[in-house]
Amino acid sequence: MRQILLQAVTMALVAGGPLLADSVRTESGAQTGTIVGATKDAVQLSKGGSNVEIPTNEIVEIALDAEPFDVKTARRMVQNGQFADAIEKLQGVDGGNNELVKQEIDFLRAYSMGKLALAGSGDRAKAAQALLGFATSSSNSFHFYDVARMLGDLAVSGGDYASAAKYYGGLKTAPWPDYRMSAQVLAGRALLAQDKTAEAIANFDEVMAANATVSGAARQKSFAAVGKAKALAASGKPAEGITLAQKVVDNADPDDKELFGRAYNALGLCHLKQNNPKEALLAYLHTDILFYTDPEIHAEALYYLTTIWKDLNDPDQSTDARNLLNDRYPGSIWANRQ
Repeated sequence: MRQILLQAVTMALVAGGPLLADSVRTESGAQTGTIVGATKDAVQLSKGGSNVEIPTNEIVEIALDAEPFDVKTARRMVQNGQFADAIEKLQGVDGGNNELVKQEIDFLRAYSMGKLALAGSGDRAKAAQALLGFATSSSNSFHFYDVARMLGDLAVSGGDYASAAKYYGGLKTAPWPDYRMSAQVLAGRALLAQDKTAEAIANFDEVMAANATVSGAARQKSFAAVGKAKALAASGKPAEGITLAQKVVDNADPDDKELFGRAYNALGLCHLKQNNPKEALLAYLHTDILFYTDPEIHAEALYYLTTIWKDLNDPDQSTDARNLLNDRYPGSIWANRQ
């Protein structure tokens, strides 16, 4: 048996095919080879003696041959919303002399810190420091746009809208329309957080009217529709908001948990503005039960569930929702809202 294994190894090496390789997964499939270069806009993958350039906006996931198994595990934890577990898993993990592996470890740790901070269960200042440190030391990383967005989101959560505009501006430099559209969506959410509903609606309308057909554009239009739905609810037009948000729910990718969570939260708010607490309850329960992986979105749903259950004369359910909000997201804006 040992001889057979040795022969298989020898044949693979002679054929020039590595037994293990870096993997870059896009929506259309995975490609394997060796990553020989990366910028914020593209990753260069060497395969079969030639280099292939893969744009960042097409990348779903990258796994490095040289990364320790704990890094792969931590990445899965991040994808599943287990941010505290990911940070713990990365404790003491060393990237060695491989710069890409070190970047991946730093990114996963900083990104998880940011997510926890947005949920109110982490330190916002420390998360921002870690993300800024990554942006400084790895300015050409393919994670650049994720970091820019996270920094903007943290700034919004802290009420620092001027800094948020600066960080979201990083997305406007991207060469792809959907990324530039996302910058407008995020800016619209920041305007909405400042109760500037008319300006927010104008931002969302511009995204929804964009003549862009690239992959990801439809998703940004859906986020814009959900944002506009919340703005309409806030401006006294909840029926129009319900129409927009429901259309997103009816047509969205079933695996897009962030989009569904935001859409159901928007539906919940619109139904509340229509004085229809039972429909609002159903909407927020969708987020709580099915689309809870994003802490910020889940915390919002729990806050409204607390008030709705109370209004529907079910104090036990209200207390359960409030306790979950306080236990899981203690420092969030939703836990601190009365």
